[in-house]
Amino acid sequence: MFYEYENEKENYYCTFEYKPLDFPLHIHQVIELVHVIQGEIVMQIGPKTYTLKPGQLALVFPNVVHNYHTLSEYGETLFYILNCNPNLLPYFKKDLLKGQPANPILDSNQIHTDFLYAEKRSVEVYFCAETVALCSSLASLMLSRIFPYLEILPYESEEQGLQDLSGKVISYIGSHFTQNISLENIANHFGIGKYSLSRIFSNVLHQNFNHYLNSLRINYAKHLLTTSDYSITRISVECAYNNQQTFNRVFKEFTGTTPKEYRKKFQSDVSNPILPNPNMYSEIII
Repeated sequence: MFYEYENEKENYYCTFEYKPLDFPLHIHQVIELVHVIQGEIVMQIGPKTYTLKPGQLALVFPNVVHNYHTLSEYGETLFYILNCNPNLLPYFKKDLLKGQPANPILDSNQIHTDFLYAEKRSVEVYFCAETVALCSSLASLMLSRIFPYLEILPYESEEQGLQDLSGKVISYIGSHFTQNISLENIANHFGIGKYSLSRIFSNVLHQNFNHYLNSLRINYAKHLLTTSDYSITRISVECAYNNQQTFNRVFKEFTGTTPKEYRKKFQSDVSNPILPNPNMYSEIII
């Protein structure tokens, strides 16, 4: 039953993340777990925003819009992140696709030691053809220990239609944000009116189109500033800002710093890393 997933990384991914996270609103077809071990993170999941502290766990069901913004600094942050396709979780697939939790946040006293064991073990196992069943079993063990705490609310028909359309819109913008796109041409692409498209941004994403588009572009710019030696002028063009002054202004609005200052601070952090205690996670499991 697992053969079709054995070489597709997007169907299963887990890691310990030490770096601060800052992802704009996005959507995907996998379930996502975010367990805060050290630090704090703000997450929007669907229409609501939550601040997660150490020990808390967030569950993002498939096809639910969400984002991350880490409050803690580099060296004070440690998260566990799991993405898993529902098809690898046959026992839970129906519930994962029929709605979403009334409360997607669990506290530390709701995290069983079986969950912690499977969490730690899952990072140690390389996902490949030979380990698909094992990875699926570990993810299933984690869900089996947290599902009793969840109240799954089914989608209302109108809400489901809006969720489906918002997912398509977000996916489209995610593939075209480095191009010259506008609210009008996106509305034309989907054959809907600008008012209906604006309603998606106000009711589902809780922000206007320009803010969302800029958030994607600036997040991509941050990636290029920290992973490439491109000039800032080239990065502004890569991110669809033909005017560097506009790029600098928008970048500072989102990050509080200029692109040049952002790159310099990142290079300083990497040169002088202060990582969390490497034994801290093992100390959680007694």
